[in-house]
Amino acid sequence: MEKVRFGIIGLGKIAARFAGVLRYSASGQLTAVAARDAGRAETFAAEYGAARSYGSYGELIRDPEVELVYIAVTHNFHYELIKECLLAGKGVLCEKPMVLTRDKAKVLCSLAARKRVFLMEAMWTRCLPAVRKAAEWTRSGRIGVLKMVQASFCHRPKFDPASRLFSPELSGGALYDMGVYPLMFASCIVGENPIETFGVASMCPTGVDTCDTLSLRFPGGALASLCCASGVRMPDDAAVYGTEGRIFLPNFYRATSAALYDENGGLVERFEEECADGFIYEIEHAARCFREGKIESDWVPWADTIACAGIFDAMREQWGIPGAV
Repeated sequence: MEKVRFGIIGLGKIAARFAGVLRYSASGQLTAVAARDAGRAETFAAEYGAARSYGSYGELIRDPEVELVYIAVTHNFHYELIKECLLAGKGVLCEKPMVLTRDKAKVLCSLAARKRVFLMEAMWTRCLPAVRKAAEWTRSGRIGVLKMVQASFCHRPKFDPASRLFSPELSGGALYDMGVYPLMFASCIVGENPIETFGVASMCPTGVDTCDTLSLRFPGGALASLCCASGVRMPDDAAVYGTEGRIFLPNFYRATSAALYDENGGLVERFEEECADGFIYEIEHAARCFREGKIESDWVPWADTIACAGIFDAMREQWGIPGAV
């Protein structure tokens, strides 16, 4: 199968990681890159083997050789760029969170459906084999009736009011940057989106959330207890509890293993798959979906992206945070 020709918009750290892993993909290749600084784009292209570089995003979107655009700018710019790509007929793999409001998520998904163009939120955690295995164990009844999902993603970067994590102008906040991981993990494991969400948060001096806890209730009766933070370190682990056992995933957002235990704590089965960088699974999945003519990923479906953005809406209302950009 011919490799999918990727273009990258936004050339920061996450783009460099993506481009580095793309080199080893069996399904995709890097064709073009774009930054607002043409010199930076040229340097990036030379380092990662892109055939072309552009000093504007629009030039890359208009490049007829680019098939699938990876958007890696800060999330306050996602909506307009995704829309521009879809209108140009370009497939999109957009860094998480794709957008910050339910309304914008619905508009983009409707546009992708109308234009018959591939659109996927780049939630790489959902593509990891260990997470896929944990979801399979859960849904096949290996731990009995699912009761509870617990997950946390917390770290403590140096406070910089101008950085994307802490700046309101850049849509900063722990919920958007870290909270999306446990939220999307929980809905992946449960196989449903929550019908009730409650959260509490503490704010940093710039007015964005820095430590959050979330409680979710799902239609089937399962609950989730999640936390995220950009102000404290905690183990980034996840556990899934059922009436007849539990599943544990260390460092769940980049998990390479999952362990299945019975209700007495006895190890029943262990799954492990190591790789140099888990981004490869997301890249291969997106490229495969695109080449097969799909417009939506079955691992990161639009309904889940829309539901997650709806939780952002609910939390902003509960916490008194101004509307998202």
